[in-house]
Amino acid sequence: MKRFLCVACALILALSLTGAAAFAEGLTDGVYEGTGNGFGGEIRVSVTVEGGQIAAVDVLSHSDTAGICDPALEQVPAAIVEKQSADVDAASGATLTSNGIMAAVKNALGQDEEDEQVLTIEDPDVLVIGAGVAGMRTAIEACENGAKVVILEKTDRVGGTIGGGTLIGINSKLQAEAGIEDDPQLLVEDVRRLNEGYRSRNPGVEYTWNEDLTLYFAEHCGEEVDYVVDLGVEFASEQSRTPSQPTLYEPLSVDRVSSCVRSSLTDVIYGALKPYIDEGQCCILFETPATELLMDGETVIGAKAEDGTEYLAKSTVLCTGGYGYSEELVTRYNFKNFTTTSSWFSTGDGMLMAEKAGAVLSNMDFLTAYAGGLKTPEGGLTRTMSIRVKDFPYLIFINKDGERFVDELGNEDGSSYDEITSWWTKGDNIVYIMVDQAMVDDLKAQGKPIITGDTDWSKFEDQLAKGNILFSGSTIEEVAQKAGINAENLEKTIEKYNVYAENGYDEDFGRTRLMKAFTGGTYYIFETTPYIMITEGGPLMNEKAQVINAEGDPIPGLYQAGEIVGTANVFGRTTIGGTGNTGNLVWGKLAGENAAKYALGLE
Repeated sequence: MKRFLCVACALILALSLTGAAAFAEGLTDGVYEGTGNGFGGEIRVSVTVEGGQIAAVDVLSHSDTAGICDPALEQVPAAIVEKQSADVDAASGATLTSNGIMAAVKNALGQDEEDEQVLTIEDPDVLVIGAGVAGMRTAIEACENGAKVVILEKTDRVGGTIGGGTLIGINSKLQAEAGIEDDPQLLVEDVRRLNEGYRSRNPGVEYTWNEDLTLYFAEHCGEEVDYVVDLGVEFASEQSRTPSQPTLYEPLSVDRVSSCVRSSLTDVIYGALKPYIDEGQCCILFETPATELLMDGETVIGAKAEDGTEYLAKSTVLCTGGYGYSEELVTRYNFKNFTTTSSWFSTGDGMLMAEKAGAVLSNMDFLTAYAGGLKTPEGGLTRTMSIRVKDFPYLIFINKDGERFVDELGNEDGSSYDEITSWWTKGDNIVYIMVDQAMVDDLKAQGKPIITGDTDWSKFEDQLAKGNILFSGSTIEEVAQKAGINAENLEKTIEKYNVYAENGYDEDFGRTRLMKAFTGGTYYIFETTPYIMITEGGPLMNEKAQVINAEGDPIPGLYQAGEIVGTANVFGRTTIGGTGNTGNLVWGKLAGENAAKYALGLE
């Protein structure tokens, strides 16, 4: 093993990859192609140069999520042409796609950023693997406790997976502003209640969670919400700032959930870390994925990178996120078919490394998945399109046998949403969504596209023409055959459902809302899969954020924070808005403090 030396490039000085040098003058006319990394992986662009100026920027291909990435695709190329530079503002809510387009343009024109600064830290106290929000919060706290910190980052930027921006805080400033009284024990009781509901709906399923961690989170989540509020995290509106109930999941006993601008959360946490980088107490090594933990007996003493370089440290913190983009792990624990909104780098690296070091992976078969993902050949694993099924009029779910199996809309308060997302137990996880022409016409009149964000219905028409995931037929038999569904059973299902719709009550599953009989004309069937947002299992840990082994003992020198912790290990089989983002902060602070104390001999 060699002694550790950290060399960090100037990418750490520009969070969004938008601070590169201006484009060179005298570009040769022509069309250039380049690539950059977006949310879902590679973005390829072409740049047309005419008269020594950028005349056009076209995105040739990408794997980012439709709807979310649209503002970047529309705004960033035009802004680059207007400014004659890739140093433009990112589109709100689509930071990673924006950054990927800018990086691809720079790559096309040979303007890739060069290293401008070298930071050297010898003998670091704490090695953090992952520079997402959890990794940066860990590093901040470790630095505040006197440790020298090195961060290994798999990608070319900080920020990690950027999904929704929900935060949850008990006795936070946001609750105080709204006059809301709360108590940590009430969240513990909410968690117990929600788990009772899950077990009643899933008899025989065995699992556990650490209620000591539940209480720790409840007692500290408000402090971390206050921390980012004080740092200046942005909210889209006063409404999103004011704590409320979750919009999709089961209600809590108290209004606790706010929604910040997720990219702003990255910005403020990086802003708090940057002074330690500038002072030489912390450095980040980009595009340096860790692949293996280094061991001295049973003690973790660092990590090996993909290029074989070994980085030694007195304590190591895994902040590597989940496994939502790992086909290997998802098919092992969850689904045969799926799409994901997780980023391309969320491949469970930390979980696999921890497992080899003796950690116990728990609740890996539970994750946050949503109904209605549309898996297109061009999208691969990334969910590029979906159908938001909650409270969506008329549509019904059927399986390959041509049968319904659930009240498709469930309770209006969201308390039956995990039952609606019944891909958990449906064989190959493929579920079909069916409507007819009269329903389509009605939805168009209401301005409710079936495919999310498809306001002009062009995506509907495109998928209909391709015939991969959307099938049509003038008869039930014809559309069933195209979709690979039992036609005889489907005809019986529709006949029975029409009676229920006319009567306003579904005798099989109790549906009463937004029902409409199928009246013929053209029938449409979508083939859908679940789509993953975050995974909720991970290595077990104790109340110091130490990863533990099968005997329940800490693995010396190994800590964790962020999505890898597994919200199911803390809150059981529940989906509580805000626990992901706020968990990055709570567990990051906890891990950073304890990893620093261990490394400095202060325990």
